[in-house]
Amino acid sequence: MTNIELKEGVTIAPFIEDVVKEVARRHPDWILSSLAVEEARKFTVFHKADTLNPLGHINEDYKYVRGERCRLFTIDNWRITQMRQRGSHIQTSKPKEALKAVEKYFYPLTNQEYTERAFKEAHHLVQRETADTRHTLDRSIRALHQPMMAFAHKHWDEFVSMLSGDERTEALSLLQHQQLANAARALYKEIDDKKCLTVYLTNGKYTVQQGEVLQDYESDTLPEHIKTKVGLLKLVENKQVIPEVGVRVDNLYVVRP
Repeated sequence: MTNIELKEGVTIAPFIEDVVKEVARRHPDWILSSLAVEEARKFTVFHKADTLNPLGHINEDYKYVRGERCRLFTIDNWRITQMRQRGSHIQTSKPKEALKAVEKYFYPLTNQEYTERAFKEAHHLVQRETADTRHTLDRSIRALHQPMMAFAHKHWDEFVSMLSGDERTEALSLLQHQQLANAARALYKEIDDKKCLTVYLTNGKYTVQQGEVLQDYESDTLPEHIKTKVGLLKLVENKQVIPEVGVRVDNLYVVRP
C-alpha cells in the first residue's frame, strides 16, 4: 500500500501486520510511517494534510503473564493520554479492539485540544528552562564565591552600611556563619584523614588515641588542651557538633588536635 512508509528491505512484524494494513486500507488519506531498520513494530500515523502533528501511534509490545510473554497492541496519542487516569495508552491483545481504538481516537485535534496541548508543552518547556537557568546561575555563583567573598570582606563595613533590617542582621552574622562552616569542613577533613584525637572516657579514666598511638590518663594528668575541649563537649547535648572543638558520641569524644 502506498500510504505505508517503510525503509527499503524492512517488513512489518507479523503480529501487527494485519492491523497496520487494515488501517491503511480504511484511511487512504493517512500515512503510516516506521523508522525501523529491521522488522517494523512501531508506526506513527499522520494525516496526509498535516505531517507535523501525528494522529497517534500503533506499536507492538508485550507483557509477561504467569511467566509467559504475551504480545500486545499499544495504541496511543495525546488524546488517549489525557483521557486515561492510569497509564498513557491503550493495550490489547485483540486486533479488533486495536482497530476500534484507532477509529475512535485517531482524528485531528480540535482547536481546544490543540491549545491545551500547546499550553502544557509551553509549561513543560518553561519549567525545564527555569531549572536549566537556575543550575547555570548556581554554578556561576559557586565558581565566583571565593572572589566575591574576598571582595565583600575587603569592603565589609561599606557593604553592611548599605543594608538595613533583616538583611543587615544577616550580614552581621554572615562572617560568624562562614567561620563555623570553615571550621566544620576542617573538622570533617581532620576526621577523614584520621588526624583528630579520640578520647574514650570510662570509669573516670581517659584513653586518648592519635593515629596509632594510645595513651591512658587520669583526670588530673590529661593534657590541658584536651581537657578543655572535652569539658566543652560535656556541656552540650550528646552528638552535638562544635565545629571549632569536635563532637561527642556517648562516652567517645572526637576533638581537634
